[in-house]
Amino acid sequence: MKDEFEEFIDLIEKNLKRCPWAKEQNIKSHKKELLSEAKEVAQAIENKDFENLKEELGDLIWDTVMMAYIAEKEGYFKPGDIIRSIKEKIKRRKPYILKENNLSIKEANEIWHRAKEKEKNNI
Repeated sequence: MKDEFEEFIDLIEKNLKRCPWAKEQNIKSHKKELLSEAKEVAQAIENKDFENLKEELGDLIWDTVMMAYIAEKEGYFKPGDIIRSIKEKIKRRKPYILKENNLSIKEANEIWHRAKEKEKNNI
């Protein structure tokens, strides 16, 4: 998976450097692409078309990562900042996944909501 992901990132970077359409994209213009792909993912789920879902999820991941690189190009943040942020968030909200626990869904949801509330209140 690591090699697949590295090759994927390499394709994103090449796309942004070499594709005339991609070079012209900005956060606002690329938002349309991202939303369109999200709708196609939802439609594939509704249709129970899992072969198409695989393709549409790939497109959504592509456009999400593209958006991260466009944000970097525009000086907002770097793609690595997103990864660090989500890792920290998940560790805060789901600390039980780092240990072997047998939690109920109710207990897991309570932990998630307490952590989210602390974040909201800056505790």
